[in-house]
Amino acid sequence: MNVLKTVLLISLILLPAWGCIQAVDSQVVENGYGIVRGPGYAFTLKAPSGWVIDAVSGVEQGLPAVFYPRGATWSESPAVAYARARPKTKDVSTIDGMVQAAVAALRAQGNPEYNATFFKTIKTEDGKGGVLYRSSGSKTGDIEVTAYFMEKRTIDFVTLSCRSEKVFDAALQAFEQLVASYAFQSDMVPVDPNKKGFFQEGTPKD
Repeated sequence: MNVLKTVLLISLILLPAWGCIQAVDSQVVENGYGIVRGPGYAFTLKAPSGWVIDAVSGVEQGLPAVFYPRGATWSESPAVAYARARPKTKDVSTIDGMVQAAVAALRAQGNPEYNATFFKTIKTEDGKGGVLYRSSGSKTGDIEVTAYFMEKRTIDFVTLSCRSEKVFDAALQAFEQLVASYAFQSDMVPVDPNKKGFFQEGTPKD
């Protein structure tokens, strides 16, 4: 599927970005809940209704947690989502700076029409504010929207990538449900940068 080509490009552009998620029981879980964590960050996400969380299929592309509708696959689904984090640097320390860096890099790689524009703001279930940017114009024709969250040391983000406008419109509600589940977990930030994160079935426990 073309969407994976754009995902791979953006993954490379946004490096350095680290993350890991480890499956405890099942590698692919419908409505599953997991924690993505790495140096300086740890955050939870829960797959929206009718979607699965997959801790395996995106690993080779540097994506520790990917999501797609039940019955589909990461490689073939017309709508997919993924989560990552980017450490703040001197050059990229804001959400706008991160967006513009991605746009500039993709244009330089032969996508002159690529652009990202402000889409909306969103509140998570625990009241955290996120900023969504919609992007299009890549050679693959994918339509994407990314939710960004500013944290102390990183900019965490969740992206929805779709094959067409029709697919995008149909998947947007599920994506917003996924984004609303985002919660930073300061007590889970690994002291050892090589320590893996974890994945568990079900929903978060108090």
